[in-house]
Amino acid sequence: MKSGRSRVSRRVAALGFAMVSASTLLVAAPVSADPARTPDQLLSKYKNLSESAEKTSEAMNAAQVEYDKQRNIVSVARKKAGRAAAQLTAMQGEMDEAQKKVDALARVSYRGARINRLYAMLVSDSPQNLLDNMSGLEVMSRQAATDLRSVVKTAKDAKAAKADAEKTAATATEAIAASEKQRGELQAKQADLQIEAVQIRAIYQSMTGRQLAALRGPKYNFDPRAVPKGTSPELVAVQAAISRIGDPYVWGATGPNQFDCSGLMLWAYKQAGRTIPRTSEAQLGGGTAVDRGDLKPGDLIIYYPDATHVGMYVGDGYVVHASTFGVPVAVVPIDKAGPYNSARRY
Repeated sequence: MKSGRSRVSRRVAALGFAMVSASTLLVAAPVSADPARTPDQLLSKYKNLSESAEKTSEAMNAAQVEYDKQRNIVSVARKKAGRAAAQLTAMQGEMDEAQKKVDALARVSYRGARINRLYAMLVSDSPQNLLDNMSGLEVMSRQAATDLRSVVKTAKDAKAAKADAEKTAATATEAIAASEKQRGELQAKQADLQIEAVQIRAIYQSMTGRQLAALRGPKYNFDPRAVPKGTSPELVAVQAAISRIGDPYVWGATGPNQFDCSGLMLWAYKQAGRTIPRTSEAQLGGGTAVDRGDLKPGDLIIYYPDATHVGMYVGDGYVVHASTFGVPVAVVPIDKAGPYNSARRY
């Protein structure tokens, strides 16, 4: 864990340096830190940084999901270990009680109460007395056998309970270690994203109106009223997604008023009562594959080879998505949202 903390410390230090650098960039050179950089180069750098930040953000989202999963495993394992330990304690108490009974019978036998038919005949002075003695001794014998079996069974159960307690305790320890590892990775990714975000915001602040317009792209003739309405989860999700047109892009956000790409998909389907995976990569791994020629409103379209962006098909060749910092949620033609990868239906 020490090396993990060191990596996070270095990233935090780098973040501080990046923030100072960004401040210097904004104060000393509003347009560019490099006088030779052209507006097109600045815009290109911004887009590249934004793409990198989105990858980091989706990786951070995945790390958060895994961290939450590991923490849940820790909680379940600890509860199970506690129950196993309590069962072991109870079993030990039962075993002690059963052992006391067997020990008591053993002491009686040692002192002369021979539990057999010959002893009954020797001490009986009449046939009826013999029957009574034999009956009593049979009861004692059966009780002794029952108590002995109880000791054996309880000992066996106690041994199993001890093994279960040890196993669940080991599972809990492993889960805690895995959780700590995921927490370290999450913190590292959060630090990486903060560094990238500082750079992106600095460049965004230095952009001219023309560059901002180029970043946001043209406005398309899309009428939200043309989107099919209905009560199916897919159509409810589409209506929910397009209702957020104009909301800002924020890394790691899942609504209700700001989103990242996969967060918008997650929120929209949540409004339809359906749970889908958190990240674009996980969304690619779920649902059912759909051919591009068979797209229907509500299908998720995954972009880029490494599945780092996602949008929702709304019909008529358009997709709604949260694209990048500085660009609000919008509806654009399918291929304007990025390099098409594949589509999934939920």
